[in-house]
Amino acid sequence: MLFGFLLLVFLGTGVAIWFQGLWNAAITLVNLLLAMLVASNYWEPLTTLIEGLAGQGYTYLLDVVVLWILFAVTFGILRTITDTLSKKPIKFMMPVEMGGRSVLAIWCGWLMLCFVTFSMQMAPLAQVEPLGAWASPSTSSFIGMNPDRMWLGFLQSRSRGALSRGNFSGTRHPEDVDLDVETFDPNSEFLMKYRHRRERNASFEGVLAQ
Repeated sequence: MLFGFLLLVFLGTGVAIWFQGLWNAAITLVNLLLAMLVASNYWEPLTTLIEGLAGQGYTYLLDVVVLWILFAVTFGILRTITDTLSKKPIKFMMPVEMGGRSVLAIWCGWLMLCFVTFSMQMAPLAQVEPLGAWASPSTSSFIGMNPDRMWLGFLQSRSRGALSRGNFSGTRHPEDVDLDVETFDPNSEFLMKYRHRRERNASFEGVLAQ
């Protein structure tokens, strides 16, 4: 069931991007990637801030809601800026146009697939295995391609490299001591953490996180 849903996400995104043409598809790819990076990096501190103001009763619900709001707002702002700066698409020769838009459509579809699968790990569902997926934290998804782990790995690698920032939480992996950076999910506990949350949530009524 999860495979069918994710396949629809991939195909729906790809088709929508393909019909935009090569130039707009390239712009959308950049906007998508930046919006996903912003949302993935700032959802947690923003959720923590909201919890401090409103209490911790809805932590599990806030995670995925804040993530998608951040993504939507960031993408909307970026799209507005790029549409303002690029009002007329650049025209390409037909072979370049058709080949380029096809490649970028697949690329954008895969990015969206990775982000959706990543966010589903945090979804406030009263099921340990949403849509019959992830029987265990190590279970593969989408015919073994594991788009959620790909996105987590990408975030982790970039937080140690080009998008790194100084460590401020005090939590770090032994291999990151010399780097002094704030690594995303330094001990690779994300999947296990949200698996445990789903297990607890399935034991209680509603979507209140314990």
